[in-house]
Amino acid sequence: MPIEKTRYCGTWASSQYSSEGNMPSIPLKNNSLRQIVRTSIEGQYLRFHFSNYLGKSTMELRSVHLALAAEEGSGKIIKATDTQITFNGKTAIEIPAFGEVISDTIKFSAPALSELAVTIYFGDMPDTVTGHVGSRTFSYIQEGQNVSGESFSTKYKTAHWYVLSAIDVCERENSAKEAIVCFGDSITDGRGSTDDKQNRWTDIFAERLQANQETKNLAVLNHGIGGTCASTTGEERFIRDVLKQTNVKYLIILYGVNDILYMNIEADKLINTYKGFIETAHSAGIKVIGGTILPFGKNNDWSEKKEETRLAVNKWIMTNPAQGGAFDGFIDFARAMKDPENNLYLNIAWNFENDGLHPNADGYKKMGEIIDLGLFKR
Repeated sequence: MPIEKTRYCGTWASSQYSSEGNMPSIPLKNNSLRQIVRTSIEGQYLRFHFSNYLGKSTMELRSVHLALAAEEGSGKIIKATDTQITFNGKTAIEIPAFGEVISDTIKFSAPALSELAVTIYFGDMPDTVTGHVGSRTFSYIQEGQNVSGESFSTKYKTAHWYVLSAIDVCERENSAKEAIVCFGDSITDGRGSTDDKQNRWTDIFAERLQANQETKNLAVLNHGIGGTCASTTGEERFIRDVLKQTNVKYLIILYGVNDILYMNIEADKLINTYKGFIETAHSAGIKVIGGTILPFGKNNDWSEKKEETRLAVNKWIMTNPAQGGAFDGFIDFARAMKDPENNLYLNIAWNFENDGLHPNADGYKKMGEIIDLGLFKR
């Protein structure tokens, strides 16, 4: 592909934060890490983002390789697809403290919904490693250099991602490919989904977009972080996880249940938080879709006052026009996910670990299936 007249679009990403307390049982320094991720849109040319933004010292990537993953949950690759990732033509790079690097664009055929294996052989590492704890996908660590190994030992596997923050596809300038960021907490991050099965609601949504000819150009970037609150999400995270993502045209916000349950937030404050997100996104030309907050009546922290807040917030999401600073459209997750016997409850058949809050894999499937794709058609 010619260098001129091209542009990029994200095909996979995850929110980066500290992996402190969630590191593998052997160090990453001088060892190889193989991580499995699933793309959303097709690409023939790819580039990769690696993050050290929380590291207080230099991180050394001695060698990085890419391949198509082979058997699910095995750490194996299709050996014939093994490809070197380079940085300004070099095979190694140092990421400065608090920094990020983007690789060269490499030729690699990655169909939509491909599982890719990205393998990094590390040198020096900072004490604090940037990553994403809630990967819902196993990563594999092997001692020494093994970036091209067809298989990896499963002795040191961990359900976390480290350092790899995003993957972009490179397309011709007139390409219609655009990205949708899904921004939220553990329900977007996928707590309750099945490890290695790629069945978060965002995954189901991505599959439906690919199955529809009119929406195959749309990528899905999951930027959920478990345990977080909308009202305490700082400007820095919104810029990093939404505005700085590659070629974002849509934003889905499903956020606020933790604010209501654990911070006792008032409806007006949560609504004002949404308005701030919307205004910032609109100023960047991003269309914003709101998701209604799921029922949580069986959770131990439920109260009548918190339920009133949830209902008030959901009513605002569904009834206020964009012209007044509200969302450009909405997805009524709450209605789809309520229990048929009691509107206060998350559907009992779809409840993970009976916590009254998180869906299981069947619930996430339902969430992905009820999204109106018409919200995202040109």
